[in-house]
Amino acid sequence: MQLLRYICLALCLLSTFVHASEELITVDDGSTVKVFLFYPDADGEGPWPLSILMSGGTANEYIARAQFWLGHELASRGWAIAVPVSPDSNSFFGKSGEKIPQVIARLQEYPAIRGGKSLLVGVSNGGSSALEIASQHPDNYFGVVAVPGIIKDETKIGSLRDLPVYLRIGENDYLRWNRLLPLLTRQLEEAGAKVNAKLVPNEGHVFPIDWDELQPWLDSVQGLD
Repeated sequence: MQLLRYICLALCLLSTFVHASEELITVDDGSTVKVFLFYPDADGEGPWPLSILMSGGTANEYIARAQFWLGHELASRGWAIAVPVSPDSNSFFGKSGEKIPQVIARLQEYPAIRGGKSLLVGVSNGGSSALEIASQHPDNYFGVVAVPGIIKDETKIGSLRDLPVYLRIGENDYLRWNRLLPLLTRQLEEAGAKVNAKLVPNEGHVFPIDWDELQPWLDSVQGLD
């Protein structure tokens, strides 16, 4: 019910959030990934650093659109936002997740998008896939924001080599991910990540972002602090 409430709220906000484009990105195997692409409304002409917003659930188009609430906030803070849609409604794990670095490379050829490191952000399943994707090439990313996220397959997490990870899980998470937070933090740190992890008091599986905490972290990973 809580996830449905946030989805309904996000859909109500879409009329105030105009996306710049819908792109079809062709990857190395010849397949395409649909991406919703947004730019900051009032922050010059760019180029802007890129943030990939990994959707929860199946990451199909409906869920991707419902996660625009987070993309809107990130865009207002100076990020170009790309929201990929899973081509098979099976989220971005395993072989499907391997397409995301290729999507990033194609997007960073756009004049309005800065090259170099990008940011991975995800909610629920999206946070989990962001952790897995980042672990394959951690040097390519500013960091991972998983709000929430878990490690679904520990064998998929390689060396994280000082990768910054911002991790938040609701204190009353109905999936009981809250109980996994100590183990998850330890696994990430043992893999080499720099982890900023907390339980969010009185919140369930999906919750509002505390920008007073997240923004300084974002500044620090970009070297802006």
